[in-house]
Amino acid sequence: MLDFQKNFSLRNFNTFGINVYAHYFVNVKSIGEIQKTFCRYPYIKKFFLGNGSNILFLKNYYQGLVIKIGIKGKKVIKETNSQAIVQAFAGENWNKFVGWTIKKGFIGLENLSFIPGTVGASPIQNIGAYGVEVKDTLLEVKVYETDNGIIKSFTREECKLEYRNSFFKHPHYRNKFIVLSVTFLLGKKNKKLNTSYIEIRKELENMNIKQPTPYDLRKAIFNIRKRKLPKKKIGNAGSFFMNPIVGILYLKRLQYKHPTITYWKNKNKVKLSASSLIETIGWKGKKIGDVGVYEKNPIVLVNYGKASGMDVYSFSKKINKELKKKLGIVLPIEVNIIKY
Repeated sequence: MLDFQKNFSLRNFNTFGINVYAHYFVNVKSIGEIQKTFCRYPYIKKFFLGNGSNILFLKNYYQGLVIKIGIKGKKVIKETNSQAIVQAFAGENWNKFVGWTIKKGFIGLENLSFIPGTVGASPIQNIGAYGVEVKDTLLEVKVYETDNGIIKSFTREECKLEYRNSFFKHPHYRNKFIVLSVTFLLGKKNKKLNTSYIEIRKELENMNIKQPTPYDLRKAIFNIRKRKLPKKKIGNAGSFFMNPIVGILYLKRLQYKHPTITYWKNKNKVKLSASSLIETIGWKGKKIGDVGVYEKNPIVLVNYGKASGMDVYSFSKKINKELKKKLGIVLPIEVNIIKY
């Protein structure tokens, strides 16, 4: 039976730990429960929640219905000597799902280990890390269309996956679809591991591993993330900003005054390190009230206690104002900002 709760605190449902209240809240665990929820509240404003690891509410009260997508389950759909097709439902924990694929002997998602959130959020954000993105292995996304209750599927091409972006994030389609499940095409023993990032290569070297297995790569990523991210008790959403992509000429102008800024080649453009940019303007470890830049990883903003969503957002605006003034650049925000 569906349990609709009123004036529900979302403090434990957003990783910033901000005490936002929802007018109504419900945790749905099946497609049937989603359909019943829309039948009961067809017109009220709705927000679809995964693990709350990439959101920031600006107001302390959400005047609508928050629907926690808790549909669980994962399975191998098809397997050959060289490939496997696997499906996971939206409410599955992403990191646990990645671990499950590795235990099954499948290769392709190990670089995305220890990213917080749910499977359902992975194609929306096109999550990525250490040279790998969801789009590299995604096969199909099954969704519930909120306007008419139809269940349909989108191919990888139809999802229009780009750097931390997808078809689902377009303003016209936002909240038009609920991701129900995601299907991936993964490799097996013959597939080469991606160890292109220098951080990973250094960590594997520190671990004295020359021919890593997927388990070794997962352990290396765990070690790196443990050093770079705050402890769970400190509220944060991981990377708050995205790395900006700029032209070669801009990079050369920037390097003239700031030669130590980190960047990566991206076809005929370059991707700048947002952490490096924030550190360059002197904001690494800076704190205003209960909001601060994490001293070990400047791309992470943290709530040290009683900060509101607006406090965090205003702090991020101050960073961008300083970046614009000193470096002529503004960082795109990765976190999903809920303004209403």
